[in-house]
Amino acid sequence: MNDLEIQMLGLSRSGNHAIANWIWLQAKGPKVLLNCCEGKTNPYLSCRPMEAHLKGWREDGPGLYSGGRDGQHADVGLLMHTYEDSWLRYAFSNALQDQHDTWLGLTRRKISLIVLRDPFNLFASRLRAGETMAPHVLRRMWKQHARTAFGANGTLPGEVCVVCYNDWTRDPSYRARLAARLGLTFTDAGANRVPPTNGGSSFDGTAFDGDARRMATRDRWRHYVGDPSYRALFDPEMVEMSAKLFGSPPDWARTSANPT
Repeated sequence: MNDLEIQMLGLSRSGNHAIANWIWLQAKGPKVLLNCCEGKTNPYLSCRPMEAHLKGWREDGPGLYSGGRDGQHADVGLLMHTYEDSWLRYAFSNALQDQHDTWLGLTRRKISLIVLRDPFNLFASRLRAGETMAPHVLRRMWKQHARTAFGANGTLPGEVCVVCYNDWTRDPSYRARLAARLGLTFTDAGANRVPPTNGGSSFDGTAFDGDARRMATRDRWRHYVGDPSYRALFDPEMVEMSAKLFGSPPDWARTSANPT
């Protein structure tokens, strides 16, 4: 039985690994984390590492992962499975819901967690990392994820929790409220870690591991503000949605998204 199950989805470079690591360190064991799973599949079988030398899972007890992979699910305090760059209906698929108890075991409390980051810094970090996605697809996917914050949750299973990466990085009280909402014991361990997955930060690597608060995560857009292809990524709807969720966007954003 999974006492708490968290299924996490966010666009790559939204802070998914930092938040997942923080949740892991706040949660009671035994626990299992399945990293970057493929939608519509058994997460125990499709979880994958983002670097060749890393595993696609974490466990804090012997045989928890191998047992779950083989359908022999142990009692755990936390089961977390994460997804990136996915549509909601692909990550939170009917196949996963239909096969849930077989693939993941029984769960007492299920949380669907969506990680959001403002698009201006998110897209800059993706460009820096060399991550490619067709611009129109990237815009649509960000908007779909962002709409969950406005209550457009569709058929997401269990409780729906939206995490704002911008607030999570800078506000300890926000992290404390999030821990309480998730039913975790708040210690704030890991808040300043930079996980090495996928090279760490696209701008800083792991140079600020242990002191992540010093990273200029809210100023990444400045590196690309003069790039027309970057500015073309934003449309009026996205700028307005971001303003409601994250506060006033950079001045140039409204002009670029509303050309004269």
